[in-house]
Amino acid sequence: MNRFLPLALGLTLLPGFAVAAPRVIPGFATPESVLIDGDRRYVSNIGTTLDPLAKDGDGFISSLGADGTLIDRHAFPADGTTLDAPKGMAITGGRLYVADIDRVIGFDIATGIRGFEASLPAGGPSLANDLAATGDGALLLSDTLRGAVYRLDPATRGWTLLTDAIPGANGIVYDAATRAALVAGLGADFSGGDLYTLPEGGPARRVEGGPHGILDGLARLPDGRLLVSDWIALSPPTPGRLLLLRPDGTDPTPLDLGIPILGPADFGAAADGTLWIPATLGDAVVVAPPS
Repeated sequence: MNRFLPLALGLTLLPGFAVAAPRVIPGFATPESVLIDGDRRYVSNIGTTLDPLAKDGDGFISSLGADGTLIDRHAFPADGTTLDAPKGMAITGGRLYVADIDRVIGFDIATGIRGFEASLPAGGPSLANDLAATGDGALLLSDTLRGAVYRLDPATRGWTLLTDAIPGANGIVYDAATRAALVAGLGADFSGGDLYTLPEGGPARRVEGGPHGILDGLARLPDGRLLVSDWIALSPPTPGRLLLLRPDGTDPTPLDLGIPILGPADFGAAADGTLWIPATLGDAVVVAPPS
């Protein structure tokens, strides 16, 4: 177990959202994102070092069971191809899509074969970060360096720029009912950003009364509330936190997991409320089940 992840003896519980003692699963390589799909959990690994822009071919995606059992540390790629620094993921149409610096890669879930690649539009350096499926076969992608959100149609590999006005655009969730996205930002200079709402066909707007910080992962809980992760500081490494939000993204309240997590990145929330949190700087995934 990484020395940055000592287990705590208990938790300080937040009224209305209690969690039991967390479990730490070690053995990853700079994990950045956890995607939950039924009884599977997929973990994207940037590689041996935290270099989100390195085209070094050492990235991979791991597969775990719902109980945390490691099924395949290198589940993707499984066909001899490579990933560089994979981050956010989404599933649609039987494919696992992953954001990888300046492109989106798609793997057939059943075979592990890479059957899709789309490079981001030209326009300078990019940092493809998170993905969200819209439910109609399309994907939304955040680009941190461009402060942008794009819509990608996998059928045509066509891109549509939805906004470039979210400094440090990072975590993203999509609500099919309202046809709007929420996007967490970490700031143009990575020193602090805000939460934004992005309605279909409309401009991005900062959520008044929302969180401010080095925001990363974003997920909606079964009861409609939101959780966002905050690294707090990048240097020196500082234990981050998770903030519980109202369904509209306001009123941030820290969620005490009772365990320090260095680099809480793009986490996943299971249907029962269990949180799967990548500790990016700890090479581990923290599993915090509800009590």
